[in-house]
Amino acid sequence: MKPFIYAAMDYDNQSKVFEGTKLLADVDSNRYGFKVNLDSVADFSPGSVGPNEFIRIMSEYAKGRPLFVDLKMWNGGRTMTNIAKGCADLGVDIINVYPHAMGKFVEKVAKAVDGSKTKLFTLTVLTHYTNEDTQRLYGRNLADSTRMLAELGVQNGAHGIIVPGNQLDVVKDLDVWKLVPAIRPTWYEDRKANEQEQTVTPAEAVNGGATHLVVGSPILKSDDRIKALERILQETDGS
Repeated sequence: MKPFIYAAMDYDNQSKVFEGTKLLADVDSNRYGFKVNLDSVADFSPGSVGPNEFIRIMSEYAKGRPLFVDLKMWNGGRTMTNIAKGCADLGVDIINVYPHAMGKFVEKVAKAVDGSKTKLFTLTVLTHYTNEDTQRLYGRNLADSTRMLAELGVQNGAHGIIVPGNQLDVVKDLDVWKLVPAIRPTWYEDRKANEQEQTVTPAEAVNGGATHLVVGSPILKSDDRIKALERILQETDGS
């Protein structure tokens, strides 16, 4: 199965997000979309637009390509459900929630998007965590923490999980989509100069069973962003 690629528009303001999206939207492939972060949706800088208008503009600039709104929600049921319904109404492809919000609230979010195109992914271990971090936070090693959080998400209705690429083997038996961030191709010169601890190449993620990849820095920091995205797509084509 060829993975779906989300180009992460991890810029400092909405204007740069829009510019980056417009630049990449004409790449000839139906196998990619765009990811935006919380600080883009809730941009408080002068001249920024609200969440509803932001998503509408993104959809226009993305030429209808799928959008992953990376909010990493961890709130009460009412708050998360309202946000989920808003995203579903706007045709967002993926939203995400921490399973730490607990089962009944995660279930409410899953039900809020039921019947829409919007899919709920839950997070497992963040890719900047180390084994020491998970021992401190969860009293378990990296692999056991990944498994625990993945099971929480799946048990409460998640359509997919977000997992470090080097932990895919831990969740290979779970019949859900698996999204891997922190993708670092071998040709990415700054692949070690970042805050991510758990990184994998596109090939490693695909071979491990990833169905979706999020690629940020290798595209955004490239001298030729279009060529970088095209290269990622070629490397994960599988044909």
